[in-house]
Amino acid sequence: MKPSSLPLCIALVGEEPATQRLREQVSQAALVETPLLLEGERGSGREHIGRHIHASSVRRAGAFIRIDAEYADTERAIGKLKRAHGGTLLVKDLPYGSARLRRVLQELLERRCHEQAGDRSEPEAVVALPRLILTSDVELPRLLESGVVAAELLGLHQVTRLRIPALRERAGDVPLLAEHFLSLLAEQLGQTRRLCARAVDQLLRYSWPGNVAELRDVINRSALRSRGSTIELSDIEAVLPPLQERVPLEQLSLEETVRVKLRALLQRLEGYPIADLYEEVLSHVERPLLKEVLFRTSGNQLRAAAMLGINRNTLRKKLRERGIDSEGEPDARD
Repeated sequence: MKPSSLPLCIALVGEEPATQRLREQVSQAALVETPLLLEGERGSGREHIGRHIHASSVRRAGAFIRIDAEYADTERAIGKLKRAHGGTLLVKDLPYGSARLRRVLQELLERRCHEQAGDRSEPEAVVALPRLILTSDVELPRLLESGVVAAELLGLHQVTRLRIPALRERAGDVPLLAEHFLSLLAEQLGQTRRLCARAVDQLLRYSWPGNVAELRDVINRSALRSRGSTIELSDIEAVLPPLQERVPLEQLSLEETVRVKLRALLQRLEGYPIADLYEEVLSHVERPLLKEVLFRTSGNQLRAAAMLGINRNTLRKKLRERGIDSEGEPDARD
């Protein structure tokens, strides 16, 4: 497939300055082989960008393999690494990777460094190495602090950073993106929909904490709710959180923030069968809490347990239940 015939990448739709700049950076990134770090909030289109870069590069005939950093310790994920040789490997959601993933990534970077230095002791293996694309919703300093990859290796290999702007930073693109999603929906359903002016205004007033992914979800759901060819304001309001809740989350207390998120979740689940909601919500709160505390204590379980106010055996049990890599035993001196 030639780059000019590629399907449109949703993260690149729009004419705002930030979007135009992103398109230029993506085009440049497709022309090089260096590892790439895609920084951006969840829902901003990081994986779409990664796939577009792969499909626009000389590696487009090879496989595009994606693995989630937090599940990269499984045998299935390790097997995917082998399939990525000669293509592109996208590792999603750093710095939440395991110790095993860190070793694999550092080995890939080291072998690339040897290739750049002219070490051809393993020419066939080196040529087959995948291009590495990393995605993260945290900025580089914290990524380095997490130790997913070593700072010296990133420096040696000149990892390229590409920041994907949040949708609120290019809010003028919302109408164009909405039209694009409606055209995709029309192809699937064979029914054309359009947004009334008041519905567009409502979309422009919303802050889009879930970014492009949330906009697509809202457009799809409001289109399915509409009774005619026009999506009315009421259709949009039915699937968006109420206006009074559209307060920046950093201005809310933790309890208020959780309540807003839960209310939005329950609203989206309306009409669907719900079971085990308590455990589902608890797991989504407990898992990131445990991971963040472990990150803050550098994997020291004694300190993590003390911070959480539980004993270490309880912490270990929770880590097993949530499938979290404990990052090894704490130092014996602690």
